[in-house]
Amino acid sequence: MTVTEFKRDYELWDTLIQFFTLGKEMADAMADSPGSQTFNTLFIEVMIEYLNNMYKAIDTNTPIAMYNFCVPPELFYAAGIYPMCQEIGSVALAIANTKVHMDYIDTAEQSGLAREQCNAQKIWIGASLQHKTPDPDLIVYASQPCDSTNILYQVMQHIYNVPTFTMDIPTWHYDDKNEFYDEQVIPYCASQLKDMIDYIEKSTKRKITFEALQETFKNSNIARGYILEVMELLKNKPCPVTSMTPFTLYMTLMSSAGLSGKVIEYSKWVRDTAKEFVKQKRSPMEEYLRKGKTEKYRCFWVYIPIFFDPLIFGWMEEKFQISTVMDMMGYQMAQPVNIESEETMLEDLAKTVLEMPMARQSRGPMEFYLDDCVNIVKEYDIDFCIWGGHMGCKHSWAIANLMKERIKEETGAPTLLFQVDTMDSRVIGSRSVRKRIREFVKEVIE
Repeated sequence: MTVTEFKRDYELWDTLIQFFTLGKEMADAMADSPGSQTFNTLFIEVMIEYLNNMYKAIDTNTPIAMYNFCVPPELFYAAGIYPMCQEIGSVALAIANTKVHMDYIDTAEQSGLAREQCNAQKIWIGASLQHKTPDPDLIVYASQPCDSTNILYQVMQHIYNVPTFTMDIPTWHYDDKNEFYDEQVIPYCASQLKDMIDYIEKSTKRKITFEALQETFKNSNIARGYILEVMELLKNKPCPVTSMTPFTLYMTLMSSAGLSGKVIEYSKWVRDTAKEFVKQKRSPMEEYLRKGKTEKYRCFWVYIPIFFDPLIFGWMEEKFQISTVMDMMGYQMAQPVNIESEETMLEDLAKTVLEMPMARQSRGPMEFYLDDCVNIVKEYDIDFCIWGGHMGCKHSWAIANLMKERIKEETGAPTLLFQVDTMDSRVIGSRSVRKRIREFVKEVIE
């Protein structure tokens, strides 16, 4: 297929459709190659369907809600509107690494945005200033995980000049066993969600019925249930999934939680495949690396993946037989929602919001972050950690060395720290990143 076959109205979105469509064609062509049973094209199909549904929404005059990655999409699906996750657009474009996203970053910075602010939003802002993004009818975002997100969503509100709802997120914990527990957290979050429903209904003239909520959460619960099983299966040695799998599950839920069909099929396939590998006490590495190679080391990628180099986890597998068992975005701990009443649904959805990856760790005291790091290293029997610290995440850099020290003290696992812009390879490129990892493994791990 040629590039022109994918051009329609919005370069950013069209580039993503092209990227995933060509990826599907390549995967289909390799269906009979060694190790193909460790990969399923259902994830790519989920993403293609999600991206194409945006144009269907435009063609049918269905309202489009832009939301940030700390808001689950279920309420939008229950309303019958299209949920357009801005970060999926920006991050997936960085993964495609067609270089067009770098032009968007430059445009955003030339408009006056600080270089230090996060590219997870600047990519979209630059594209919107070039009129290469779909226009939302409304914007919804949660005030987590960072100040950069909050500021840049205000910029997008100004650009699009559409109704905007900000979900105010408390900093304390809802679990009464946690030292930072506050009994008002869940009631407050649930009231915020109720206000969000009212806002969506008024902005779109669409009613979110109890029956629609029930049906949406029935679907969501199935997918999330499978993924929670996967989270447990990852504790087995050797790791029963490939290193990028947790992140693909995150993308699946972030775009399509609440739908039936492929999102559930893919989550189930990952669960079933992982169970089979655990049963056989084998690693997926043995399928595609061959030569008797299997897992040697287990890594926790403490922060977000390096999006401009999506093959880096595979490189670590092939070069050093390292399973990246978990990354921050892949750590999915939200529980199924009780659908008995509207009250139980909103209370449990409030917990889901508070458990969203990255938001879970970064919305409150540093102990939320540090405790998760230590617990993951212990529970998943991690040999070492890598913190490829995103330059736009100043709040995380504030505790980076403390995190490294605490992990070492409580688990004995060493941590590699280095700075990178996970969406812009011009700052620190793949070669430099891989060199740092290679030196760390040879000098510290092996």
